[in-house]
Amino acid sequence: MWKRKLRRLLIAVTPPIVLSLVRRLRSVTLYPASKVRWNTCAQLHLGCGSNILEGWINIDLNGRPGVVPWDLSHRFPVKSDTISYIFSEHFIEHVSLIQAKSILRECHRVLRSEGILRISTPDLRMLIDEYLAGRLCEWTDVGWIPSTPCQMMNDGMRLWGHEFIYDAEELTRVLEEAAFRKVTRVAWRESAHQNLTGLEGRPFHGEIIVEAVK
Repeated sequence: MWKRKLRRLLIAVTPPIVLSLVRRLRSVTLYPASKVRWNTCAQLHLGCGSNILEGWINIDLNGRPGVVPWDLSHRFPVKSDTISYIFSEHFIEHVSLIQAKSILRECHRVLRSEGILRISTPDLRMLIDEYLAGRLCEWTDVGWIPSTPCQMMNDGMRLWGHEFIYDAEELTRVLEEAAFRKVTRVAWRESAHQNLTGLEGRPFHGEIIVEAVK
């Protein structure tokens, strides 16, 4: 936790031009070979973590077997209008709203016409409902057992590197701002598109799951 706080402090006091230079240098030195691997498939899995999907290019900040390392705050090394599907589960809440808007614009850029972005993210309204009801047991199966409703609310907003938690209206708004023309709420692990079925790797806890069409 202290490392994350120190990183945020350093980012806050560092001039933007220096941050930009550091990110560019980091991209060149750490990820030169990964650019080639982005072009081997028309399906991108952003912020994949340990959920490695077969038939997808699995992308995360830290590379591991089966994962392409990339900092998603950088421009995607993919030509415009070349990707059919993009999937992201429990990732967008780990970046700021400004960063999320930039990433969503990149998703829109690389998707083909009629391409689809599927996002699953914790629901702020769900968290608030559990808080107001005083329920503490919703997430026990994943090892989260807050002591009080107040702690649950604070933990849900701040732990695990969370930066910005969405409700359905806000997520739809930022997708539409990124020029996605149709945003539809869908069920966990279900889709009208075969390639987007059964992707979620986490147990369902009322997440917002949407599919947005370019």
